[in-house]
Amino acid sequence: MTQPDPRVEALFQKIAQENIQVHPLLWTAIYQHIGDPVIVINLLMHYYLENNLPIPKEEAKTILKYTKRIEETIKKIASAKDIPEDEPDPLFREIYKKNLRLDPLTYELIVDRVRNDIMVIDLKVSRYLYPFNEEDKKEFISKEDAQVVLRYTHSTLGFLDRLRQATAKKEAF
Repeated sequence: MTQPDPRVEALFQKIAQENIQVHPLLWTAIYQHIGDPVIVINLLMHYYLENNLPIPKEEAKTILKYTKRIEETIKKIASAKDIPEDEPDPLFREIYKKNLRLDPLTYELIVDRVRNDIMVIDLKVSRYLYPFNEEDKKEFISKEDAQVVLRYTHSTLGFLDRLRQATAKKEAF
């Protein structure tokens, strides 16, 4: 979990000063395609930790599918141009049609915080599927790594909530 960063705080201040807002369709995409997968990862970790069960490698594969989906979403919300014309998701088709994108400050914050948190989750989990060395060759995700993943999911969700509050539209589009 990242520590408070003065640069991030300065970006939040700039968002407030410039009254930067995010279109509700983009927030819907962020919550459906970033927030929801993070919640699923969080629930998986909670389930295994609370029941004192080992976390199987199959769950690691599931988590990596979600982290990949999150990375793809981050690209799509940067610019409607990154959404393919044959996009199957109606939400992204609407974003494409309206040519919506995040402003550079909001995107920078998402990349800085969300992408970094997701990268840590990805690294913690992927080492069980693709071990770096003999020590990493284990059948289950360790409880310590599961707790780290859990902390990063909390960090991501807390950050998204703070960013939503900072960029919520004050008036209708």
